[in-house]
Amino acid sequence: MSMSSRPVRQRRAGASGLACALFAVASTLVALALAVPTAAQTPPSAADPIPADDDVALTIQGRIVDESGRAIPYADVAPAGSPRSVRADADGRFRLAGLEAGVVTIIVSAHGYGAVEVEIEAGAEAPPLAITLALDPVALDAITVTGTMKAASVSASPVKVNVVPQSVLQRNATNNLVEAISYVNGLYQQVDCGVCYTNNLRINGMEGPYTAVLIDGMPIMSSLASVYGLNGINPALIQQVEIIKGPSSTLYGSEAMAGVINVITKDPRFTPRLALDASGTSDAEGNVDFAFSTEPGDVSGFISGNVAYNSRFVDDNGDGFTDFPLNRRGVVFAKMDWSPEGRRRTSLTTRYLHEDRFGGVEAWTAADRGSSNVYGESIRTNRLEVLGAYLPSWSADIRFEGSYAWHDQDSWYGDSSYDASQHIAFANALWGRMVGRQDLLIGATARYQTYDDNTPATVRADRRFIPGILAQNEVRLADGALTALGGLRADHHDKHGVIASPRIALKWDATGHTAIRLNAGTGFRVVNLFTEDHAALTGARDVVIASELAPERSWSVTLNLNRIVEFGPSPMMIDLDLFHTRFSNRIRPDYDVDPNLIVFDNLSGHAVSRGISLAFNQNVNFDRLLYSAGVTLQDVYLMDAEGAREEDFFAPRVRGVFSASYNMRSLPLTVDYTGSVTGPMRLPSYDEPFARPDRSPVYSVHNTQATWRLEDGAALYLSVKNLFNFTQPSPLIDPANPFGDAFDTAYVYGPMRGRHVMLGFRYGASR
Repeated sequence: MSMSSRPVRQRRAGASGLACALFAVASTLVALALAVPTAAQTPPSAADPIPADDDVALTIQGRIVDESGRAIPYADVAPAGSPRSVRADADGRFRLAGLEAGVVTIIVSAHGYGAVEVEIEAGAEAPPLAITLALDPVALDAITVTGTMKAASVSASPVKVNVVPQSVLQRNATNNLVEAISYVNGLYQQVDCGVCYTNNLRINGMEGPYTAVLIDGMPIMSSLASVYGLNGINPALIQQVEIIKGPSSTLYGSEAMAGVINVITKDPRFTPRLALDASGTSDAEGNVDFAFSTEPGDVSGFISGNVAYNSRFVDDNGDGFTDFPLNRRGVVFAKMDWSPEGRRRTSLTTRYLHEDRFGGVEAWTAADRGSSNVYGESIRTNRLEVLGAYLPSWSADIRFEGSYAWHDQDSWYGDSSYDASQHIAFANALWGRMVGRQDLLIGATARYQTYDDNTPATVRADRRFIPGILAQNEVRLADGALTALGGLRADHHDKHGVIASPRIALKWDATGHTAIRLNAGTGFRVVNLFTEDHAALTGARDVVIASELAPERSWSVTLNLNRIVEFGPSPMMIDLDLFHTRFSNRIRPDYDVDPNLIVFDNLSGHAVSRGISLAFNQNVNFDRLLYSAGVTLQDVYLMDAEGAREEDFFAPRVRGVFSASYNMRSLPLTVDYTGSVTGPMRLPSYDEPFARPDRSPVYSVHNTQATWRLEDGAALYLSVKNLFNFTQPSPLIDPANPFGDAFDTAYVYGPMRGRHVMLGFRYGASR
């Protein structure tokens, strides 16, 4: 099947989807407007007592302080083994309601302090608690929910979770999620097109489609959305990002082969009343984020907007094309929480995105869209997300969740049209309870998705209904030194029957400062070729599908050693990871069989991604100096049935990341430095006269930022991106003839955007 000159199948426009989008956004905005309390509706503070009677759930109240007795604001408080959590107010006071009488264990954590577990007696006459947290120089023991779907401190979780809080994201200011977390050890941003800049995140050498991207725990980032949608998630909305590097199919679906990236958005109960973040660059790129929140009460919420634009044509490499795409993006985000008397919690989140992206030659105008006269790639995206969660008052053990996502992409790659739409509806019902030493979790899921496009490969819309059940049990043995977790998920696919995804995890606290974790599991994935491999849509190579593609399967194992090394008051944390994933039925593009073709087929043998990763970080003198560094060595290869081994494309053998942050005491100034070093990787080959090296050189990218803190939560920041101005040569093959047979856009291994300066202002007025 050739895609160089495609007949276009008409697809019905997404008018109904747009109507749903506008209705959902309007509904949320109205709800938020009604949530603003009047003078006669003064909301109770977090510290107000709740009368205890037979009709009101039992409540724990208290205050969180440091060792000197000063309040710790906005600490997280959660019942152990529960998906629920609350956050203390600015004075450290909290109220945790809806508890059953008896002995309850709660986890309390705050950034910069060690998490503690407190065992208390919940009763009608329980006095207010005073909880003291000690400074933790390592400062990484936050609360996470991604590893087990239940609240747990990072150090106690049997599954290794990397937590990236917003304070870390702000050290290298950017307006998209991919760039923000690409400096996490083991993650690598791969750019798939040198014209439109579609990208994905590799985890431990495995490509982006093998990673489940969640928003507040909901799997709403579809294969179509991941092509450009990750760039539309703005870091200003994020409370923290939780990353699991390893198999997670039992909890998040069989496609979470490489791991999970869970984006936790801000809690409306604790966001500033007014927030603003505006920045501009020397390349005439601009970004503005703003947010407004209601007064806290039974109903709280916030509305946020983002406008990003880049309208300056830059062609420093002289190939006649944009070095990075021009775009206009607008995002509206609204989130609401309902917690009547603290006894239950319902949340509703809505996000709508519109983006108009262009890459191509300078002479292109909107009138040339779809023509063969002037080359341009024009992608117009509309996306709606709606998420909801409900914790019923009649049971503290049950949680209901649901989400809906609509994604519409109207695009032209030169004179080739790609018009696609995808709808995904997801529902989750979870029950969890501590029974003795057993921490049980049982759930049922249902996922319905539709996909349609105008390519000849999609004769009719693809519709899939995938119900599933899951069960997980976590138990502590050997007086708590050993934690064992086992889980099993079963999903039913229309074409493939019941797919089982088992998982095991073990954590052994060898000493007070040493923990060892083992995580193993399987994966299963149905590939949607044209949403996942951009080379099938752009360039002049014809696409050939050699046979009916079978689903990919995998099994994975990761081993983590975590060690805290004492250096007086400034201990160092060290992480050593080993990982190994083996694929069967791996679907791969073959660029070498013919320079004019991309041939897709299941691998007759197997594929392997394996390696070792080392990372360390240290907080010196209580936030005076923070630094971290990490390196990942990986071997990603394919082996056919005859035993012939072939290195995979675009998978660097070695990559290192590093960062340092210095807080001056004499001045309200913080200086940050972030960088990476990327080793050689295999690249596609081309015939003369367009031959290129088949391996990339070693290169490094460096960024620096200075932040001047002002009064009332305001700050000015100045960043220099790509400090030493490294860029690769033009990634385009035969750019002078973009409609010709040799034109290709896939030869991308390094940055295409040179040194540029960003100046920004950040403001967040507290409640």
